[in-house]
Amino acid sequence: MAYSAESQKKYNNKCNFVRLKYTEKESDEYNRLINYVENNDLKISHYLKELIKKDLNEKGVSYND
Repeated sequence: MAYSAESQKKYNNKCNFVRLKYTEKESDEYNRLINYVENNDLKISHYLKELIKKDLNEKGVSYND
């Protein structure tokens, strides 16, 4: 299937994005995260999504809140 910029734009408009920034003071935490996902052959986005989902589930946050 050929790439379509218009289709990609429509798809992106349906998506939600979260941005994460590590400051210079937090570089050790960033490096720790990167090392973990690389050493465990994980995609960082998948790891973070699962981590957030687990945390919210443990806190009893429902999907309707």
